[in-house]
Amino acid sequence: MSTLTVNVIVDKLPSLATVASAADPPAAQEETVATSWTATRSRTRLGRATTVMIGLTLLASVTNYGSNIIFSRLLSPSSYGDLTALIAFSVIAAVPTGAAQTIVAERIAVLQAEGNHDQARYLIRHAMAHVAMIALILGLIYAACIPLIKPALGLQAIGPAIALAPLLVLSFLIPVAFGVLQGMERFVALGALLLLVAISRIAIGVPWTLAGGGAGGPLFGQAIGCLLAIGATALLSRRYLLGRGSGAARAGLRRRPDRRTMTAGGVFVAFALISNLDVLLAKIMLSPHAAGEYAALVTIEKIVIFLPGAVAVVMVPSAAKARHADGSAGRVLRIAALLVTSATLLVAIPAALAPHLLLQLMFGDKYVNAAAGVAPIVCAGAGLALLYLLAVYTVAIQDRRWVWLLIAGVVLQVSAIGLLHSSPTQIATVQAGVVIAVLIANECIFHPILRAERLFLSRARRPTSVGS
Repeated sequence: MSTLTVNVIVDKLPSLATVASAADPPAAQEETVATSWTATRSRTRLGRATTVMIGLTLLASVTNYGSNIIFSRLLSPSSYGDLTALIAFSVIAAVPTGAAQTIVAERIAVLQAEGNHDQARYLIRHAMAHVAMIALILGLIYAACIPLIKPALGLQAIGPAIALAPLLVLSFLIPVAFGVLQGMERFVALGALLLLVAISRIAIGVPWTLAGGGAGGPLFGQAIGCLLAIGATALLSRRYLLGRGSGAARAGLRRRPDRRTMTAGGVFVAFALISNLDVLLAKIMLSPHAAGEYAALVTIEKIVIFLPGAVAVVMVPSAAKARHADGSAGRVLRIAALLVTSATLLVAIPAALAPHLLLQLMFGDKYVNAAAGVAPIVCAGAGLALLYLLAVYTVAIQDRRWVWLLIAGVVLQVSAIGLLHSSPTQIATVQAGVVIAVLIANECIFHPILRAERLFLSRARRPTSVGS
């Protein structure tokens, strides 16, 4: 992906030059020209940084899913099914605070654009304290429920469920750290930390697994990577860290989620369900070996979903600023969707054309029986990549209604898989059909990607105050 392509999104940010009036005096016009030149240079630097971030994020995705291939070979299909099910469970459990990344990034981007740095500092400390309290409470609840997790998911051993505990707690905190870097458009640092987490999963997880730790190895390795990433974020943003006495932390501890926070959390919960619930249902409804085969298919799906994830990261500040300045960010969404579609097709088409070869190269001969499910699962992955982009977009523009579309999709998903679950291929086909149905409904009712937005929906996306 070239710098020129990325700059198309970056150039959607509002320029001060467009505010100037043609009737300004010569001195004001000279100042406007100078401001425009400075803004152009700033966007050029940002475009280069964004290109580097996208490269690092792609490398992190390759490393992350390369680790899945490594562990699929180190573990038996049944144990690999345990690992995939626990990761899916952690994503669903921790995803409400995942909305914090988009919310924090959107608010910091607007505050930075307004030059309100003091409020940005307050926001960071407030958000971290608020999410830390949630992480502590839910972490304790999970620890108490570990004896129930093993029989509920049919795990081979209880060790991996115990190893998930620190990762689950840190999964609540890491989105706030990444949201700070995202809102400040520190894309190079963000990409580097994503790569750090992916490398830690292999560097620590492989020795743990070889030593007999089983599926708990990659979980604990990823937890260590998240801890290092949080520390690095604090170091990089130290000039924005408030000390004691501001009251931000106390306010964050006491803060109750408002309507926007609840809606944003609901969007990410619903997306986590529609993109991961099939894994848990397959683990429950299929035999252990067949569930392991479906775990291999889902690994391919996740590569297709999150390989273009960097596009959504870049889109948030641009969409927030465009909406704040112009009241609409539809063009930013359509450009981002084009980039996501291009990236997913680069992976989906080869996978669908050579399913046996793909499974054999990635996972070995013991998974080739699931080859018929590759084509539908890559279709589901491509559709989920667009749904993820839409989820991030609706949170960034504060649309509080789109969540109901995803909830309807989850209901359809559970009902359909409950009826059709005789094999991994059948579940993959159902998953693809559900995702396509949700995308069609979005195109007709909410945020169209192939055409301009309908005017009667603009009321739901009017600019609101930063603190709303």
